[in-house]
Amino acid sequence: MSLPFSLPTSFADAPVRYAIAGAGGFGGCRRAMLRSSGAFEMVGVLDPNDEAFAAAKREEGGDVRRYKTMKELCADPEVEAVFISTPAHLHVPLGWEAAQAGKALFIEKPLGHDLVDCRKLVEFCEENGISHGHGFTVPSNPIWRKVKSILESGLLGTIVSVSVASMSTGGLVFPPDNWRFKRSENPGGQLFQCGIHKIDLLRRLLGEGIWLAGYVRRDMTPAETDDGYVLLGEFGGVPVTLHSNYVASYRHAMEIYGTEGDIFISEYPDKLEYKKTDFTGGMEPVIDWTDKIPGSDEDAGAKDMRDFAAAIREHRQPLISGRDGLKAMELIFDAIRIARPITSRSLVKQDTPQNCAALVGA
Repeated sequence: MSLPFSLPTSFADAPVRYAIAGAGGFGGCRRAMLRSSGAFEMVGVLDPNDEAFAAAKREEGGDVRRYKTMKELCADPEVEAVFISTPAHLHVPLGWEAAQAGKALFIEKPLGHDLVDCRKLVEFCEENGISHGHGFTVPSNPIWRKVKSILESGLLGTIVSVSVASMSTGGLVFPPDNWRFKRSENPGGQLFQCGIHKIDLLRRLLGEGIWLAGYVRRDMTPAETDDGYVLLGEFGGVPVTLHSNYVASYRHAMEIYGTEGDIFISEYPDKLEYKKTDFTGGMEPVIDWTDKIPGSDEDAGAKDMRDFAAAIREHRQPLISGRDGLKAMELIFDAIRIARPITSRSLVKQDTPQNCAALVGA
């Protein structure tokens, strides 16, 4: 995946000075990417947790400030960029404060929990020349760059269909007061929290998409948020199914089927497999292609952060922008809108011999 421009070789003389809201949790991972990029220097932290602030101060070094409010953070003239790594329901409110203060802005995924507010924030940043980055680092990982190159090579022939999985057992173990269990803060459950990465990947690999139909389960956990989705859609003219739930074993994977071959991708740990179509009707062997995943001399997240720093200096939107986050959010809310609720009770009812006979016209 080549860049349409060249990145600066060094930010040593003028690193982008930043502050972060939410220094612990994934904020710690984001800070590690920023350090690795060599393009940023921390100014301060907004975080109510003493341990998170202490860790940031220890890991970043220097005189790290601690802000009491977002207003205080945004009033600091030394802060050029604001990173927001808080729970999702705080993303847009904090982002608005930073954007209205004229700060460059980077928000983790998902962009927010209210689609209208997300759209207003993205449009404000674009109209006012505010660089707005978004936390979709996954497409930059070597395995997905390899997948992209395979698709562009035509090796698989015409793509027939794609099946995607994004699931974990979080819904069975999260404490009842966890934000992921609140529909107002986590609409769509796992689809909103992690499935959104796969939606973003589908757009980048195949083209823009729509959801045509789907089912949602809400009977697997006592939580008010959705337990799982099965969606049927079309991306770039290719039929796609997406399975995303909080109640099955951990899996993040994609299967891409073509007229001349298939590839099977799994993440964490990364694995790539290939199967060449046998036109004689025989059984094709599955070949392990994991060793074909290219190595990288730079962490994918660090590379994305270097692009964000360059975007700030060049007064443009980064390669992974708030607009990408908005498009993924629109697909999330379309899925929530069209998905038909289904329960274990209705499944049992549909599986009776009488109903089966009716379905086949007996």
